[in-house]
Amino acid sequence: MKNLIVFFTLVAIPFGVYSIDFKIGILRNVKVEKVAIKVSESTYSLKSSKKTIKNKVSGKTDILLQYSSGKLSLTIDGKFIGNFDTLKLSNIESDTGILSINSKIPYLKSRSYYDDLLIFPNKKSLTLVNLVDFERYIIGVLESEVGKGKSKDFYKVHAIISRTYALKNQYKFIHEGFYLTDLVNCQVYKGYMYKDSNIIKAVKDTENLILVDENMEYITASYFSNSGGQTNNVEDVWSKALPYLRSIHDPYSIGGTNYEWKKTISKSKWLQYLNTKYQYPIKDIEARNAALNFKQKIRHKYLVDWVYQIPLIEVRKDWNLKSTYFSIFDNGETLIFKGKGFGHGVGLSQEGAMRMIDIGYNFLEVLKFYYTEVHLIDRKMREFYIID
Repeated sequence: MKNLIVFFTLVAIPFGVYSIDFKIGILRNVKVEKVAIKVSESTYSLKSSKKTIKNKVSGKTDILLQYSSGKLSLTIDGKFIGNFDTLKLSNIESDTGILSINSKIPYLKSRSYYDDLLIFPNKKSLTLVNLVDFERYIIGVLESEVGKGKSKDFYKVHAIISRTYALKNQYKFIHEGFYLTDLVNCQVYKGYMYKDSNIIKAVKDTENLILVDENMEYITASYFSNSGGQTNNVEDVWSKALPYLRSIHDPYSIGGTNYEWKKTISKSKWLQYLNTKYQYPIKDIEARNAALNFKQKIRHKYLVDWVYQIPLIEVRKDWNLKSTYFSIFDNGETLIFKGKGFGHGVGLSQEGAMRMIDIGYNFLEVLKFYYTEVHLIDRKMREFYIID
């Protein structure tokens, strides 16, 4: 964890009428001990859990918060105000506000978040929670997970699966005071700057649309970068079998940016790893050869399928491999791991989906290809659509 000082600027812009309904823990990969907050182009109120501290926080107001012995130490315009358990900045003037984070740490520069901010102390640091309208959160996820410059139909695909994923997992971190984090263990969310009009329009065009299974339950709408030409069965990676997350031949991922990869590993370290972690019999000639010349024409679950079943997901994690879809080639003192794809391989391939859109498939056809036996519905109106 890294220590840092973060500077916030809160800005308001009009964007229609929305309700704030999602709580995202932000900056969860760093240890935040001090934040400076600045409001711009709107008016906010600042409240503790017990009282209103300042009715109107304007653009001329400088707020400094710092962790101090289990409390929030608050300073406004250079004057110490007191120590508090919880503080909340709420936009009270315009339709929405933006929290623009300007940090001295390069990778945290110019982050922007809409709507409100909740701050409370936890484990000798500050917990920051963005209280944000759900559809605005989805826009932020698309900007962070996908980036700019993609087609509108691909953004529609991603808006639907990101929305479904968020709702399926919305209470994953409720014990920490928020719903989801802003990290890859949920969905990457760095706020958003509305730099791509296609993202905004795609989210608006698919507003409230989600994927459900035959029991009208949110599906596990997992996605990843590239399948390498074949997706994974979900039970080979995480959990029990699901009818809509089956391994399929995926020609649309072939030739993508992350289609192939290669990594060289020391043969002695590889054999030592297998023997130490799995008690693999490296002195047995047949077993040794199997471990040094493992091949995958189609995806496997285990490195060696007989007796010693070594999960490929563990191998991928331990050796920091791009995927579990690899073959091993003996090169003397070293081994060459030649792999395909990037990511866990379950669900939708982002590069495959982009390729499908590029050659003329629409967003519904893409969803149907990667998620079998699912339905598209409006989560509020409950209008039912079958993808066929």
